[in-house]
Amino acid sequence: MNLAIFYKLSAIFFILVGLGFGISQAGITKIFNYPSILRQPTNIILQKYHEGGTLLKFFWTLFAFSSLMLAPLSGIFYKILSTPKTPYLIIGTIFGISAGIFYVLGLMRWTFLASTLSEKYISKNLTATSKETIELVFNSFHVYAGNSIGETMGFFCTGLWLFISGFAFLTSSIFPHILGIGFIISGIAVLLGPLEWLGFKYANKINKIGMKIFMILLIFMALILIFYPYV
Repeated sequence: MNLAIFYKLSAIFFILVGLGFGISQAGITKIFNYPSILRQPTNIILQKYHEGGTLLKFFWTLFAFSSLMLAPLSGIFYKILSTPKTPYLIIGTIFGISAGIFYVLGLMRWTFLASTLSEKYISKNLTATSKETIELVFNSFHVYAGNSIGETMGFFCTGLWLFISGFAFLTSSIFPHILGIGFIISGIAVLLGPLEWLGFKYANKINKIGMKIFMILLIFMALILIFYPYV
């Protein structure tokens, strides 16, 4: 594959990933009141999830799939940005691939586990003991898969990948240096996400801003590749 085709295909992929993140999060926010709903009691979360129906499941699946795309995305970043001046980029790439895996492990609980549990939870014949069991199972996965894997390891790896990649952008002859600064800022913001569990109440909001900056930079990067003079 020559450079022109690779750049164009990469640009299309970047746009699709950005759209996947944007559409899925917009849908989940509108239908499920995400991420505020995650701070609600379990009975409200499960009831709200069931009310979301098939469309909500679709958005959660799209969100998980888009997150998994961080793995190949980091590989493409490495291909485009790697030079003798950026030996450290391989470390960022490993974190990027790890981020995609951690995110999908955390998010897929919504597509399957939450769907099954919410279906059972709303049953009129469900006993109080069965409800407590469902709540226990949901909360266990919510803390382990969600808080620990997705919102801690996922944020940590994504933040480091973006931060390290930012420095590689600063040495690139294709992209403007402002893009590198943007990735560094985005990486720092995403890295702050896990601090929410340590009492920093604005960590989640800063993290979300960091991810939005990343999506904007990704589209900007795609446009540069599309109109790159050698393409």
